Amino acid sequence: MTRALELAVSGVSLGGIYALLAFAFSLTISTTRILNVAHGVLFVWGGAVFVIFSQKLGLHPALSIVLLSVVFFLFAVAFERGIVRPLLGRSAHRLLVGSIMATFGLGLSMESTLGYAWVTYVDPYPVFSSSLAMFPVTLGTVALSGSRLVILGFVLVTVTAFHLFLQKTFLGKAARAMAQSFDGFLVIGLNPYRLSLILFTLAIIATAISGAFYVLAVPLNPYDGLPLTLKAFTVVVLAGVGNLPATLVAGAVLGIAEVSTSQFLGTIWAPAVSLTVLFLVLVVKPTGLFGKGLQ
Repeated sequence: MTRALELAVSGVSLGGIYALLAFAFSLTISTTRILNVAHGVLFVWGGAVFVIFSQKLGLHPALSIVLLSVVFFLFAVAFERGIVRPLLGRSAHRLLVGSIMATFGLGLSMESTLGYAWVTYVDPYPVFSSSLAMFPVTLGTVALSGSRLVILGFVLVTVTAFHLFLQKTFLGKAARAMAQSFDGFLVIGLNPYRLSLILFTLAIIATAISGAFYVLAVPLNPYDGLPLTLKAFTVVVLAGVGNLPATLVAGAVLGIAEVSTSQFLGTIWAPAVSLTVLFLVLVVKPTGLFGKGLQ
């Protein structure tokens, strides 16, 4: 029973990070139809930049998060202006193909840059994680990882903030309208370029900060980005594109499945879980297990 509870907390916290990764991924796909293959690479860069600020430069973790947000805000503006904006308004085919080609190339170049720069200027060992001490929390006979509980709390706060943004704010309602009809969005006089800038800025900053929290519990290497994009895509397919509340459930399912696989079959089999889930969902129910539609 004790071990089962520990596995559940580990799986839910890991799945929560996957859900956050997929949350931003799903939001931008459903509204702008841009498939950002470099999404997972931004997550890895977020973890790497946080480690550099907090450990290599010795800055306070809170200040590191603030500086991280500033760095990725500037990146998000450049990303939206250089890649997203030229593609908006094109046909669905050109939008999809163009976004995949552009972001795949960006992802590969960012992975290579991070890998080379890390082993050359930061650390010859190309794996990074945060050394912040998180004391375990004991509930009776159960010892729970403090790092994973912090991650779980961050996930709950961020998902709630995203949900309130979409449901209660004008920009959130505009994002839902843009997801339903881009042409209709233009007809009523709204500016899709300004909205896409806001959405991608929020998505990229949230993704980078998620990477910073992820390295509190799990090490990353510079080449984990594209596999993480695949996991985000798996969660989106499982939940249904644009179904943001279901993304949290789907992320938890994938996280628990990976943790359980690592525990009983070995860590070498954990990466195969997302591929297996993706294959089964695409074969059995391509629209996702929880339906679809921006909530």
